[in-house]
Parts: sequence; C-alpha cells; structure tokens
Amino acid sequence: MSCQALTVRFNLLRRAFGACAFLLCALGAHAQTDNAPQGVITGRVIDESGQPVANAFINVSSPRGRANTSSDTDGRFSTDNLPRSAYTVNANAPGYFDPSSLEFERGERTYYQPGDAVTIRLNKGGVITGRVTSANGEPLVAVHVDAIRVRPLEGQANSNTFTRTFERTTDDRGVYRIYGLTPGVYLVAAGGQGMFGFNSRPSPYDDDAPTFYPSTTHDGATEITIQAGQEATDIDIRYRGEPGHAVSGVLVNGQTSDNSSTSITLFPASSNYTVSSRFVAGRDSNQVFVFNGIADGEYDLVAEQYSRDGRTAAVSQRVSVRGKDVTGLKLALAPLAAITGRVVLEAVPAGAAWREQCTSRLDAVASETTLSVRRERDARADALHPGGGRLADAAPDDKGEFYLRGLAAGRFRLTVRPPNSDWYVRTATLALPNSARTNAPPAAIRAGVPPSAPAANINPLFDGLTLAAGSQVNGLTLTLAPGAAALRGHVTTASEGAALPEFEIYLVPAERERADDALRYATARVRSDGAFTFTHLAPGRYRLLARPAPAREPADDQFTSLPPDAQTRALLRREAETTDIIELQPCQHLKDYVLHYTPKQAH
Repeated sequence: MSCQALTVRFNLLRRAFGACAFLLCALGAHAQTDNAPQGVITGRVIDESGQPVANAFINVSSPRGRANTSSDTDGRFSTDNLPRSAYTVNANAPGYFDPSSLEFERGERTYYQPGDAVTIRLNKGGVITGRVTSANGEPLVAVHVDAIRVRPLEGQANSNTFTRTFERTTDDRGVYRIYGLTPGVYLVAAGGQGMFGFNSRPSPYDDDAPTFYPSTTHDGATEITIQAGQEATDIDIRYRGEPGHAVSGVLVNGQTSDNSSTSITLFPASSNYTVSSRFVAGRDSNQVFVFNGIADGEYDLVAEQYSRDGRTAAVSQRVSVRGKDVTGLKLALAPLAAITGRVVLEAVPAGAAWREQCTSRLDAVASETTLSVRRERDARADALHPGGGRLADAAPDDKGEFYLRGLAAGRFRLTVRPPNSDWYVRTATLALPNSARTNAPPAAIRAGVPPSAPAANINPLFDGLTLAAGSQVNGLTLTLAPGAAALRGHVTTASEGAALPEFEIYLVPAERERADDALRYATARVRSDGAFTFTHLAPGRYRLLARPAPAREPADDQFTSLPPDAQTRALLRREAETTDIIELQPCQHLKDYVLHYTPKQAH
C-alpha cells in the first residue's frame, strides 16, 4: 500500500475518533446540571462466582450528568460530585457482559441515587470462533470479521435492542476469535472496512462486500445463537471476494462550525442493526461522506447532527444499491422535535401521621424524577428508519423544568418514574395548540393518515403525543404527590402446581368518583412464578382483576404496559364489581397478597 494511501487512512482514523469524541461531549453537554455536587455512588464489580473484577469500566449516568471510573483490584469503585438525580450504573470488562443491558431490552431499568451502594455482577460473555479461507481453502490473513447481534434470544428486535457489532481480524492462520458477547442471535461476516470505515491495519479486503457465514450474502446468512458463556466453534467462512460498491453524497442545511458534528449511518432497510457509520465534522467545508464495500440491497441512510445542546437535526433516505456505485446523494438535514414541561412535587400535608410509614424522608427534589419517551413502531412495510431519537430521557433541573429534545417525527408514549417509592403521579396535563396533533389511533398513524386536532387539554401519559418534524410541544405539567402505596402478591390456582397461563392483573379504582381518573388504573404482567407487583399507587380503594395477556408487541416492547383506554376502563369496572376491595393507606406497602385464579375470572 502506498504512503499516500496510508496517509488517507490515518486522516480518516483521526477524523473519526475526533468526531466520536465530539459526539460524546455533545451528548453529555446538555445533561450537565447547574446545582452543586451533592453525593457519591459506590459499589463493587464481581463475577458470577462472587470474585472481584478489577479494571472494569464503570459508567454512572443520568440525564443531568455522568461520571466514569474503573474498579480497583478488589472490584470496588466510587464516583463523587454527583448532583441529586436518578442514575443508571453499568460496567464493562473484557470477556464479560453486563446483564443490565438485557433488562433494558425488556423495558426494565434499575435506578440509583447518590448515597447508594451498588453491586454489579458481570456474566461471562459468549464466544464465536472460526476460520476465513479462500475459495481454494487457503487461510486469509488480516480479514476484518464482524459478529453482529441482530436480536435477543427471545422475541424480535425492538427500539431498545442492544444491536452491537463486535469486530476482530484474522491471524496468520486465518483464525478469528470474538469474545465477551452478549447473549443473543448473531450474524457473522468477513470483509469490508469495519463499522467506522477504516481498519487499523489496512488489508486487500477492505473494499469487498461482506461475505456472511457460511459463504453467502446477508439474505442467505445462517444465524448463530449465543448463550451466556457459550463458545460457538467452527464458524468457518468461505470468502467470496465480491467487490463492494460506494454510496456517497453531501450534507446540506447543516451547521458548519466547530460546535457541530454529523453522524451518517447505513442500516439494512429490513433490519435494526448498523452496517456502517461515518462522521463529518462541522468545520469540514465540503460536508461529503463515502461508504465503500457496500453489497447490493436496500438500505436506509440516516444522518443526525449534534451540537453542544445534543441532537438537533436529522434526515432519513432510502437507498437502493444494484450492481453499481450510488453517488450524488443529498441529505437535507431538518430540525428535530422537542417536548418541554415542568415537574411539581406537592408538599407533605402538615401533621400527616402516615409519614412515619414511608420508606424515605419525603425530602425528594424534582431532579430525582426521570422521564422517558418512546416512539411507537411504524408498521408500514416501507417505513424508513427514523432520523432523530426514538427514545429519550430527561430529568428536571432544580426548578423542575425539563427538556426532551432531538426527537424524530412520530407518535410517542411518555413514562414517568417518581423520585422514590413514596411518590406517585397525581396529575398530568398538557394544553396543546391546534398545530400539535394527538389522539389519532395507531392504525391511522401507521397508514400515514394525518391525525385530527386535539382537545384543549389531554393526558399525555395515556393519550400519547404525535410530533411533527421540528415541532416543539410546551406546557406539559406533571404533578407528583407524596404517600404512594405499593401492592405485591402472587397468583394461586385451584390445583396446586398447575401451570399458570400468561395473563395480566388490572388494578381498578373502587371509588365511583375515581372511575374516570385514568391515573388510578394500573396493569402488571404476572411473572412465570405467579408474582406480580404494583408500585407508585395513589392511596385509595381498589379491586384486582385477572385477564388474558395480550400478545406481546413483535417489534416494540414497552417500558411499561400501555394504560387502558376509556372504553377498556369501563369494561374493567364492570368485570371487577364482584371482586374484593383492597384499601391502601398512604405509604402502605402491602405484601404477600394472594389472588386466587380460576379460568372463569380471566374471561
């Protein structure tokens, strides 16, 4: 390879790392808080046998800020100078994976606050190993190999799916070994330049189209299932050596300054994983991008621009590669949508005798609340990968104000996590102008039918929000009250040991004056051991009702179960009229409640 070619490779490497660093700074910049440091989160990282894991990378993160550290020889770590907020804590170490990534895929998150001590148990990751050979059976040296996680072990990929690509190169025997894999279903491919368009050690195979295991294109690839700690051997690839094509173009309408950078990502039109990514710095005057080594197929090209305030603009475009290069593309960046609002914590009533029953001191602040929005799946067969955020988190500042930004156009659901178990959402209101649309049925959204204008006030936790490209919805007010109750129990059957069907438990208000209060209804899916849990409940009188669980969404799992609509709430009240009443007092945590299941009850 010539010196000139090596220089080009080095410049690409330097630009990509520089852009990656900028994006990390941009994503963290808008999350910084304006209050003084207040606390520490400590912890320990161990393996499955309880032994310490040294030098693990620790990430402590919240929408208001983040901190990174590493574990010592005893597996211990500490992060200080943390403002009051709710944090996720995860760890990464060579050869291991953090099971919390699988919890997130299921719509579950565990949050911590300053002062907490955390134990992170890492599991041994899976391994895929094999050889890459030519058509004549000769070993190929320095070929780039990708293990692409395309979905979890159970169910389909969704917007939470951890679709990471693990990269290695073959040695002098043509052998590769990729370790530390998260459990899931993988595709393995050889050839090409890697995720970011370069290999640290350039090879003659960099501009080839990938050859998928065992010796085919993406459409004919054989999937490999990896369990925790499992090693899949003899995943040998007979290299096809087919030339790839170039996909190139230019960004328009973007910021051109040192304070911005744009990522351009290529997705298969029918899949959720990333083929390759490029980065264009705002200071680059030409704003061009090039993907090499692209195989024939249909792709979605998504560009997202970041500034110091986070993701600000995006565009998505379908690209068809058929036997030749695709050049002259123009990606016109457009502003993204945003939601602003305020969280209000009500004061504890003076002289409230029940406050002694609470697990906390009821001294929470608004910044310890976490808000999440999730974009509903567009089920149209020709739907593009959206440009912009499908998921976003936010935490209020010290004044209770929050900003969910960088959102793609589409219909979103909002989830609120109160500061701790002693708080619940009492009201959620939003006054919308006619320019913001909501309440359209999902079928209409998916069919591309514009939703109708909303009423003056809606409940965004139940009605959802449909955001137009570049729109900003203001005035969302969430009022949280102290004294939340909780209910935990399990389901039994008439025949001891009989298998339980998959069903959900509905909590229905028994008081007539609460019948139309949507926030008094709750849903919990019964776990395989028959257990169920309700938290953050308003004190009051309730009834429990078991019903068959609806089919799980094939491609978009929920952070929480979607709340019942008005028609379903009326039906639930009628069905629950003959069930027992449960009265929950402020801060009461009722445990070991037994719900007797009979087939008749679930109809």
